[in-house]
Amino acid sequence: MKNINMIKIIAAIFVLIVIATTILGIQFQTPKDDHNHTETTENAQVVDHSNHNHALSNGNSDNPFVEEAQLYTCSMHPHFRSEDPNERCPICGMELVPVARGNDESETSNVEFSDRSLALLNVQTQPVVRAEGQQQLRVTGQLEFDERALTSISAWTGGRIERLHVNYTGASVSKNDPLVELYSPELLVAQQELLQAQKNANTSVPGFLQESNQTTLRAARERLRLLGLTQAQIDAVIASKTASDRVLIRSPSAGLVVARNVAQGDYVNAGDSLLELADNNKMWAVFEVFERDLGLVEVGQHIEFALQSSGKSIHGEIISVAPRIDAERRTREVRVAISESEQLLTAGAFTSANVQIPIGNVLMIPASAPLITGKRAVVYVRDAEQSGSFSARNVELGRKLGNNYEVLEGLAEGELVVSRGAFLIDSELQLRGQPSMMAPEGGGATGHENHGGSAANEPVANTTATDHSAHNNQSTNSSATIAQNQVDAADLAPVFTAYNDMWQALQSDSLAEWQAAAGDFHESVAAVNWPDSLSSVVEQLNTGAGHAHHVAAISTARNQFHAHSQAMIELAEAGYHQGELHVMFCPMARSGQGASWLQQDDELLNPYYGAMMLRCGDNQGVLPGTNNGSESSGGMSNQHNHVHGGH
Repeated sequence: MKNINMIKIIAAIFVLIVIATTILGIQFQTPKDDHNHTETTENAQVVDHSNHNHALSNGNSDNPFVEEAQLYTCSMHPHFRSEDPNERCPICGMELVPVARGNDESETSNVEFSDRSLALLNVQTQPVVRAEGQQQLRVTGQLEFDERALTSISAWTGGRIERLHVNYTGASVSKNDPLVELYSPELLVAQQELLQAQKNANTSVPGFLQESNQTTLRAARERLRLLGLTQAQIDAVIASKTASDRVLIRSPSAGLVVARNVAQGDYVNAGDSLLELADNNKMWAVFEVFERDLGLVEVGQHIEFALQSSGKSIHGEIISVAPRIDAERRTREVRVAISESEQLLTAGAFTSANVQIPIGNVLMIPASAPLITGKRAVVYVRDAEQSGSFSARNVELGRKLGNNYEVLEGLAEGELVVSRGAFLIDSELQLRGQPSMMAPEGGGATGHENHGGSAANEPVANTTATDHSAHNNQSTNSSATIAQNQVDAADLAPVFTAYNDMWQALQSDSLAEWQAAAGDFHESVAAVNWPDSLSSVVEQLNTGAGHAHHVAAISTARNQFHAHSQAMIELAEAGYHQGELHVMFCPMARSGQGASWLQQDDELLNPYYGAMMLRCGDNQGVLPGTNNGSESSGGMSNQHNHVHGGH
């Protein structure tokens, strides 16, 4: 009986537990209010109370004049907002900048900053000026001996080289120094004829025979002169009354032996070149000018250039331009005579020149002012000198004049343009959905405009996670996860810039410029927070890292550039770049294995050969890159889809 009672008690307790659990479950599932929370992430700090009519709840909700809290954002990822100025962007780790306040509903490309925001952003402006412009033409070349000061020492008669007094190239000789001693049977016969003619001329004969003997003597002397003997040597033969079968050839001028064409013991014929001399105090700088730039140079123009070895500046005058364009390189040689006598100049030395070509009075802005995407350029103009209001302006740019751009249309003299900080202003316009450089039609460029919840420009304090459950993807993605799976194209912009500088240096055959550009390249690569999925690409990008300044041969630099190019092309094909890039390919590079590289324009300039075969290669196609700074048509767009659930 006791066992039966115990079983009943346990069963009753179990029933009570089940009933209580059911009641509690129903209670927790029943909403207490008629709220509509569009975002319910696990740690979300922003909730859309769209059906509420609340004022800003910061402890002073009853005070309509309370100042709105200052928000801060990341210039690379403007969709992130925070009220803490000391916080870092959870995606890229950059410092935050103040968010400008203004009329968010405005449809014009205008933004206004407070004085404090301007100070923190460090926005700088410069006036549009009209001044005498100078276009810079950068050309490369090498030093050569002045062709007008070359001397060829040739054999005046056939024979054998008995002795070479100068038997190596590079020897320096003075005028009348002995060069070659030549054995010649023909010379022996001619001297014997001279002695006989001299003997006959000294013999007393009738008048008509005396005139004939003098004519024969003059002919014998002339024959010896034509065989290479000087008048002094001919007189010495007559004085000694002894014929010699050897002739000593002396230097007609001072100079440097640049070629030795014979060796001691060689047989030569009349007219064969024995040695070549050059005046090492008379040099030319021979530059290669591309076809498109030929209109900027002319004979008589004075230019200044520098030697790669010493960096010393040298002045010269253009004395000639090659008569035709090289069919392979599409260049013409421009010869510049060096005006001053330089004892340390060496033929074959690499040189580069920045030719300043005056172009007259033009309207100019700093080169850092325009934001350029393809053929479109945008500048931000300050509405007044002390105003915090800035507006976007489409401009038409002309030539790049050193550190300035020529302005053809869109600006007037005296207007203030932003020379530093334009990208930050453009990011704010993108965030507001207004027309900007990255989004000409407006609508923003963050990739978050169509999400449920807060608008792009709504204050979002300390947001670290957003519920994208409506996208049928993973429910939550923390900022740490985002940082591990994506890299923005803007983060890689310095990498592509440094890569372009390396290409410029190699196609110009400048090892020193490549060393500087390679150092910048590796620093830019190290500054990027690379995801694990790109580890193999990063390994190639780090080829030669930390050792660029030790590279002593340009061939080594080109081998490293090939590894860098493979990785950069992979990034570009995935869409991790801004603006168009052209993929070039040279089938002859790397001993016939072929090699590719990237260029910003379609004018092929081969970095693997430089001036040797500058035009060798083909254009393999164009990679469009990002359209608006955050999305791309390549792999970068796909990766965004994976992380954010297909925006």
